[in-house]
Amino acid sequence: MLTNSPTHDQTFALSMFAGAIQNDTGQDLGLRASKQISQALANAAPHIDGWQIVWGPAVLVQPDGPAYSENLMYVVQRTAAPSQYVIAIAGTNFNSPADWLIEDLYVYKQVSWQYDPLAAGAKIALGTGIGLLNLQGLKPAATLPGAGTTLLDFLRTIVSQKVHITVAGHSLGGALAPTLAVWLADTAQGLVNPWDPKKNATIGAQAFAGPTAGNLAFALHSGLKLGTLLAPVYNTLDVVPHAWQELLTPSLSELPGIYAPDLAPPNADLSYAGLAVLIGAFQLLAFGGGYAPLPNLQSIPGTYDPKIYDSTTPNTFSKWVKQLGQQHVPAYYPAFRYNPEWLPVSVVPRILSPELTALAHSSGSANEFVNALKNRKPRKKIHVGDAVVDAPTGPGDPQADRVAAMVEAAFARQAGASAAK
Repeated sequence: MLTNSPTHDQTFALSMFAGAIQNDTGQDLGLRASKQISQALANAAPHIDGWQIVWGPAVLVQPDGPAYSENLMYVVQRTAAPSQYVIAIAGTNFNSPADWLIEDLYVYKQVSWQYDPLAAGAKIALGTGIGLLNLQGLKPAATLPGAGTTLLDFLRTIVSQKVHITVAGHSLGGALAPTLAVWLADTAQGLVNPWDPKKNATIGAQAFAGPTAGNLAFALHSGLKLGTLLAPVYNTLDVVPHAWQELLTPSLSELPGIYAPDLAPPNADLSYAGLAVLIGAFQLLAFGGGYAPLPNLQSIPGTYDPKIYDSTTPNTFSKWVKQLGQQHVPAYYPAFRYNPEWLPVSVVPRILSPELTALAHSSGSANEFVNALKNRKPRKKIHVGDAVVDAPTGPGDPQADRVAAMVEAAFARQAGASAAK
């Protein structure tokens, strides 16, 4: 069986290219993404080798508000080693509330992992479950490679011979990529409708800067299914991978002092008391979920960067947020020899939405912050697979139970069709 994984330099670049159209709106986002990613692949070819898009990009447009992308995924094949494929998944698009609010923050409720009866007790965050279900149904637009087909439809066409498939992503993509890889591993040889009946596919995941997707049982199951081909990476000063584990390393408990002594913890500096509210709200949302990081997690030692500040970052809260952005995206570039100029469009992602920042400043406590999220008006519409439904507002909303039931029912249907043992 093939085990020739691509390098982290290659998969990091492919992951970053997936963010090409996050600032665009419209119903032709797949076509625009294809143009931008293809040019980036050509620009980067001397450094990451030649790759060609063979499926996608497939884009899900948020159903409410401006037509920003909510999820994006594409598949490339390596020119010099045609048996090698990478599935690249986009990270959070903070222009899309359906992305940052739902898929990132819906960690207060979990859904059971349905794809392997041996994964007893394995659960993933509701937001991750919604994201996975959305990715499973993505289909590229007409004229794009794989037009009108799902990812599994495409994979069935390439497994007549030995292939190595790596799933990659950064940020939200860093949570979704290993989750999707485990789904592929669990469903590959189902008795009823397998996508890889001859066991020709080797599956791995290379994830960057991702939050934890599920509980300890899910993390252990991920390690069992992917083995050494599970290779997540994080920067020690990146806030995002510290979510959603509550203790140990990396964890939410480390966030108050993550930039100390350069930035004092929030309880020592009242100029950014909103930060204590924000961190407390994250801890409240994750409380009791038993979230655990994936096996084989590799750390890159982070370096605090004071040079990023200017007159627009006058207070400590602003400095903390700006440092967060630096550590979550550009700080990874040197480690993986990534050049952002390869992408023909300038992508400067926001790391916290303005709404989250405003809520942190205006809320007096973590409970007040969570309640403010729950009381947002109007209620947003979200994709849950093929359905468009009202978004749950937060903990305690019965709609969260209904949406979780929809996700689990969809997983169970797929498991019955493709993961029966």
